[in-house]
Amino acid sequence: MKSFISLITCLVMCGSVLAQDVINLGKDACAHCNMYIKDQQFVAVAVDQNNSSQKFDAIECLVNYLKEEDESTFSKLLVADYEKNGSLIKAQSAVYLKSKNIASPMGAYLSAYSTREVAERVQKTQGGDLYDWDELKKLFKDSKFGLLDHPTHHHNRPDAYAPIGIMGDHLHHKGGFMLSTRYMRMEMEGNLQGSNDIDNATIFESYMVAPQAMRMDMLMIGVMYAPSDRLTLMIMQNFRRNEMDLRTRMGMNFSTKSEGIGDLKVSALYGIISESNSSLHLNAKVSFPTGSIKSQDDTPMAEGIRLPYPMQLGSGTIDFTVGGTYKGTFEAVSWGAQPLFTIRTGESSEDYRWGNEFTINSWVGYKLTDWVSTAIQISGKNQAIMTGSDEMLNPMMVTTADARNTGFTTINSNLALNFSFGDSPILRAFKAGISYGMPIYQKMEGIQMKQKNTLTAGLRYSI
Repeated sequence: MKSFISLITCLVMCGSVLAQDVINLGKDACAHCNMYIKDQQFVAVAVDQNNSSQKFDAIECLVNYLKEEDESTFSKLLVADYEKNGSLIKAQSAVYLKSKNIASPMGAYLSAYSTREVAERVQKTQGGDLYDWDELKKLFKDSKFGLLDHPTHHHNRPDAYAPIGIMGDHLHHKGGFMLSTRYMRMEMEGNLQGSNDIDNATIFESYMVAPQAMRMDMLMIGVMYAPSDRLTLMIMQNFRRNEMDLRTRMGMNFSTKSEGIGDLKVSALYGIISESNSSLHLNAKVSFPTGSIKSQDDTPMAEGIRLPYPMQLGSGTIDFTVGGTYKGTFEAVSWGAQPLFTIRTGESSEDYRWGNEFTINSWVGYKLTDWVSTAIQISGKNQAIMTGSDEMLNPMMVTTADARNTGFTTINSNLALNFSFGDSPILRAFKAGISYGMPIYQKMEGIQMKQKNTLTAGLRYSI
């Protein structure tokens, strides 16, 4: 079998070297940005004196890589000829076009051509400016010309993503795919009336049963796919298990539980701004009522009784969420903000509708090492009071069955860690995260359970 350098030499001499002959598209990763190399019209290759090769998904990655390396140590520098479907040509003799109408993978809008005549012909239709190799390197060195401004450029950093509890925070490169799984556990304990603690004795003045504690476990499975650089689609299904401990006016303790699939969520993320260290995209989501709102369990009062609203698995309505995500990334610091509005439509089959919501997520992250980062997340949520009610629920039985005890304003703080797993072809595809949060402000409409803490952990696999 020929060595890599022999193959390069032979093909260059024959004038028929193709990127796909020397790069395993979709599997090899860029030596500079660590993204998988997918588009052969923009690739580049550097071969050193020891016949060791470095592969790049874009010309801009090669030039930025050479800022830290001695060019004389490489025996060959090759770039893809845009007009010849990925034929590799010598970087030093190529002519380069920077045109906003030809988007290269990492956002520098660079394409390469074998002759100036060909480059000028393309320039007439696509616009832009022409450079030779030395001019290109100088522009990269002396200005922001060479900054990579694709929003996923920093994706191999551990802080490339928001804390694991925040969804829809990033776009993928065209053809990108991600499978994610998240586990979340939320605990509640005690009760609030407004912002003040309320004891069982006071609750028993109006209700027969008082909630004591609640635990919600949720497993979320998500899939993301990007049909273009600007558009990423996402689908997520969750599986929930709810448990609640209660006490009757007579002092009897008992528990109820519900479990099953939750509501199905389908989302679209659309890129608006993509700059060197910041990006903005729009978020849109539709939630379909696949989760049951008729869950039942046995209680000391009766068997097979309808469980209260917080114990149900879904909203019962088609819900629309719109918003946006703005992110910034610097040398070791990243940050983001994400406002989201959820509008609920119609009424559920049981004649009620949860209140509309406004949520804002914000975070600041710091890259501790190349494989771990930490972040502080502050999230606020306001939910309006429920309209209508489920006639199968007795609002005088327990606070959670009274539709007046819905709606709230909360602010939560979270400490998060994100992890990367190195540069190996297999491990680089994985990212992990964990987040622990506690409320710093809670104000309830009526009497509701008090949030205690939330733990979220997850794993992402992307190609």
